[in-house]
Amino acid sequence: KWGDQESIPVQKLSHRLLTHLRKHSQVEESDFWNELCISHQAVPQFTFQLENDTVRLRLQAVSLVDQSQWQWTGHEWQQEVSSETGDHRAAVLDDPRVDAATQWLRRLDWFTPEPGLWVGDANENFLIGLSQVWPDRPQEADYLGNGAFQRLFLNNKRLKPKLVMHGSGIDWLSVSADWEQEGMMLSEADLKRLQTATGRFVKLPDGGWVELDTQAVEQAQETMAELGVDGLANDPQKVSLIHASQLDEASLNDFGNNAKVRALKEKLADFKGVPDFDLPELVSADLRPYQKDGFNFLCHLTKLKLGGILADDMGLGKTLQTLSWLAWQRAQAGKRHKPFLVICPASVLHNWRREAEKFTPHLSTLILESGSARHNLRKQIPSFDIIITNYSILRRDLDQLNKFDFGAIVLDEAQYIKNPSAQVTQSVKQLKARRRLALTGTPLENRLLDLWSIVDFVQPNYLGNQNHFNEVYEPKGDNVEVAQRIARKRLSAKLRPLLLRRMKQQVAKDLPDRIDERRDCDLLDDQRKLYLAELRRSRDQVFKAMKQKGLAKSKMHVLAALTRLRQICCHPSLVGNDAISGKTETLFELLEPLMAEGQKVLVFSQFVQMLQILDKECKARDIPTYLLTGETKNRMDVVSAFQEDTDPSVFLLSLRAAGTGLNLTTASYVVLYDPWWNPAVEAQAIDRSHRIGQTQTVNAYRLISPGTVEEKIWELQQSKAKTISDVLGEEGFASNLSSADLEYLFSED
Repeated sequence: KWGDQESIPVQKLSHRLLTHLRKHSQVEESDFWNELCISHQAVPQFTFQLENDTVRLRLQAVSLVDQSQWQWTGHEWQQEVSSETGDHRAAVLDDPRVDAATQWLRRLDWFTPEPGLWVGDANENFLIGLSQVWPDRPQEADYLGNGAFQRLFLNNKRLKPKLVMHGSGIDWLSVSADWEQEGMMLSEADLKRLQTATGRFVKLPDGGWVELDTQAVEQAQETMAELGVDGLANDPQKVSLIHASQLDEASLNDFGNNAKVRALKEKLADFKGVPDFDLPELVSADLRPYQKDGFNFLCHLTKLKLGGILADDMGLGKTLQTLSWLAWQRAQAGKRHKPFLVICPASVLHNWRREAEKFTPHLSTLILESGSARHNLRKQIPSFDIIITNYSILRRDLDQLNKFDFGAIVLDEAQYIKNPSAQVTQSVKQLKARRRLALTGTPLENRLLDLWSIVDFVQPNYLGNQNHFNEVYEPKGDNVEVAQRIARKRLSAKLRPLLLRRMKQQVAKDLPDRIDERRDCDLLDDQRKLYLAELRRSRDQVFKAMKQKGLAKSKMHVLAALTRLRQICCHPSLVGNDAISGKTETLFELLEPLMAEGQKVLVFSQFVQMLQILDKECKARDIPTYLLTGETKNRMDVVSAFQEDTDPSVFLLSLRAAGTGLNLTTASYVVLYDPWWNPAVEAQAIDRSHRIGQTQTVNAYRLISPGTVEEKIWELQQSKAKTISDVLGEEGFASNLSSADLEYLFSED
């Protein structure tokens, strides 16, 4: 029936159909098609127009046969002007170059408001998308564009910042940012927009769209941020040499290699930043070099009338540095001195007292702790040099403490005030003092606002209010990763005058092999009631046995009674009571900052049940643990797993099962949860970490409940050290106890 249809002139067929027939016809190549069609070869031509917020695109082709214009409609090629040659054959574009052009155009997937026109919204994401497919564009094609488009894609010249040093003084220099403009005229509005720009494509108010050299911009932004400058400021900004001294060689080279830069490098080579201060003669300690630097830093802040944060790693002697600084202030003030207030966790309350008595014995100390006696003691505050209390007492006694004007307030473990809205934070900020100092090994735990809260205590409004802080240092939106990295550098520069932090590895050459510290763990109320009831019952039984059998034959009664009392100090559940343990809470006050620092910790106890309790509590707090007791079958597998684990974790170890024969040098922190009868056994436990192969200083902590048999046993150990070290085990300890010792151990004082 096809033969019955009316013939259609080939010129009436669409270009799309003709090319389809040409490609898919089963007719062999011959002059047949040449009789029907005239084939044109042509070079495709893309024409882009970037104006305001729109990019327009047309795809055309110019015939190499007769220079006729062709336009791609999105479906087919159309010849715009038909040449009048008398040739009635159909015109067909037959060139692989135009096929490649149409395929690439389809990849762009732009909006088509009318046949032959493609449109896109000019914004950074759109331009980035075009730049990603631009390298894959057909090479055998011509590309035209207006000036704005040429600047971005056809004659691409990325805008680069250029840091300029204008001059310097005794302790300052002046810097700004310029731009390699490549013939562009940048207005003041353009320069202001570029000051904080971090994206690749930026629309300037007067200059239109430009592409930035993002790597150069980020590097310049970071260098200026390290100097404490907000963005790439076009106007000269004055910065201190303290900030410039932190720049590395590469950052300094961002300013070029002119005479001013070379002069600055020479000045920085001799710049010490913080002057040296004389340590008071009455300080009974030889400060290590880094500790003397810390002392100088604190004194320098005092001279500048600034508060500060000493954020050294745990175990580097923040207490000694602070006491030395307080002694210096006391000497400077003379008769005009006011008492210093130290606020710390209850667990280190008496450690501060002991350290003060040891290193600054000329400074009198007053302890304000739980108990009715403190109400009378508060009246004596003006006559003491150092007042030491804890955060709990501060909240309760705030109204009374607010009556005093302190020479300085020191917050130990200042992360206690990381929550700006917490009652304790609000309380400390109400106190009156000439100077404020925060001590913390973990100034930043979870969020930047934690740090803001501490800084706002030591130097109110230094970082603005909370909203301002979040806007400036927690940027949102596009390129957030780059923006946040630059914001962190700005914050670091802003804090540099106030904050000093040294890591253990930074001062390793100045550290001893091992540092021992006692941490006090107060019994909680219900725990103390249980302890006192058991103490009275045990005392009656022990002294009754001694009266009937004599001291020598009563040692098993003594050991059983002491063990039960020690178990209550560890955790009431060890004796079947459900009261909360103050020591367990103190342990996690110690562990959590160490986990935040990425440390590994060994925790020893002689009670397997105690280790199991700690294991459960660690898991509840998402702290990874390893456990080794006498019942552990795959002992060395557990040890190897801990040694090879690169993440922070806690190894819970039985003192009996793990006291000897193990190498655990990947941990540099050791906690003795409960004191052992024999100090030599404790030393062996610490030596699991402090041994050959250990490259870090080992910090060993003894957790002791003050006012209990734990503290009394510890004190007896100190006085009988030689005797006890000569005997082994608990029986040896009991054998060396006199009647007077037992009276002391079982007393309620």
